[in-house]
Amino acid sequence: MVNYYNILEVHEEVSAEEIKRSFRTLIKKYHPDTNGPNKSWAESKTKIIIQAYKTLSNSHSRKQYDLLFRHSRHKQDTVRETKQKTPANESEKITIDIRIIFSYLLNGHASKAIEKYEYLLNASPDLDFFLHLNHRDFIDCKFLLAEAYEKSGKYEISIKLYEYILEKGKQLSDRQHLLEETKERIRNIYCRKLTKKASPDKALLHYQKLLQLDLCKNEKAFIYKKMAECHLKLQDYENALKHLHIALSLKPKLQGLNKLKIKLNQYLQNSVI
Repeated sequence: MVNYYNILEVHEEVSAEEIKRSFRTLIKKYHPDTNGPNKSWAESKTKIIIQAYKTLSNSHSRKQYDLLFRHSRHKQDTVRETKQKTPANESEKITIDIRIIFSYLLNGHASKAIEKYEYLLNASPDLDFFLHLNHRDFIDCKFLLAEAYEKSGKYEISIKLYEYILEKGKQLSDRQHLLEETKERIRNIYCRKLTKKASPDKALLHYQKLLQLDLCKNEKAFIYKKMAECHLKLQDYENALKHLHIALSLKPKLQGLNKLKIKLNQYLQNSVI
């Protein structure tokens, strides 16, 4: 696998601004028009520099690239090593099994990864298998497993894994792009999946979890409005009014409130919304 960081002459923890600065320097240095007899070589060099920049300058593609690149040197070795080596003890066996799960996830075999993970979980439900990986691999493996559960529709499991990643990943200052995507996925699962099928009281718990995230004012206003709707369904009119006022204080022109206002006004004739 091509090392795009080497191509751009930067290290793996480099900022987006440094990537852009190095890209501009290299493009000028290797531009075909300035390389005379080596024009063909310069064109090839420029092409790979541009590809590296496109990949690393985008936070999503960079995250995907980092996951694959950092493990590309041992993905194929993992299964081969397990066939050649007899585990010395139970801990070593678990380490090998977790490496196999990681390899499955990296190679797109999500169902195999989930099957093997759940087998380990059934055998030792209180054991955190991921502690057998270094911290960065630990975070990456959990993220990919959470993604696999999300795609399979097992949202309750995926959300627990994502929330764990968000908490533990704070220790990795160079993985902010991964944490931002994790937060986005948590928000989407709660709002688009779990709350829609949940009872009003259960939905309120989901919304309260969302409020613990670092959300913008518009997002908070939306959540408080949805909480007001839940309280209304539970006929808890005073709390419905309370949350509606909070939503409006965050975003005075919040859309979709007319029906909610009418229903509340029917109960609270003397309240001003």
